[in-house]
Amino acid sequence: MKKRTILWVVPLSVTMLVGAGLVFADRGEDEREYESEHEEGFFSKWFKHDDAIAFKTEESGFYTEECGSCHFPFQPGFLPAGSWEQIMSGLDDHFGENAELSDQDGQQILDYLTNNSAGKVNREIANKVMWSMRYTPETDRITETAFFRHEHREIPPRILVKKGEKIAFSNCDSCHTRAMQGSYDDDEIRIPGIGRWDD
Repeated sequence: MKKRTILWVVPLSVTMLVGAGLVFADRGEDEREYESEHEEGFFSKWFKHDDAIAFKTEESGFYTEECGSCHFPFQPGFLPAGSWEQIMSGLDDHFGENAELSDQDGQQILDYLTNNSAGKVNREIANKVMWSMRYTPETDRITETAFFRHEHREIPPRILVKKGEKIAFSNCDSCHTRAMQGSYDDDEIRIPGIGRWDD
């Protein structure tokens, strides 16, 4: 009787292990690493502090007014301080535009960006940005961070061009209906010409 039980349990165990391995292998290395550490509680507080990335302060209003007059005013937590310093030091050629400010205004905006940047604040998105950049050099483009690429990996290029108009990833509020409030919840995504996004 024992022999039969062992003969039956061994193949079943092997099948279960192989199946679990295939499911696990389907996920990206970073996701597996994050999930295993998160399950152990190592980063649970770090990643689940607060999902809102915006800060309502006098400085944020000035930043939104100055920078938001030309483009979406990206929340500081999308990049680390060094990236914001790099961006602010080259405003004379700001992605092909001259966006120079007075020294005082430039310093005020730089202080706001760096004080609230990824690595300086305990916010979920900001922390995930820092986690995603742990093996990569800093960049001056949010769209080049591993976090951004991971979050947008399921969006096929064909839907970025709809009715002859390109939906730019840099216009966060074109799809994220509450991006200005710092909320990037999946349930609030509405892609122009497509509607609600279900991943």
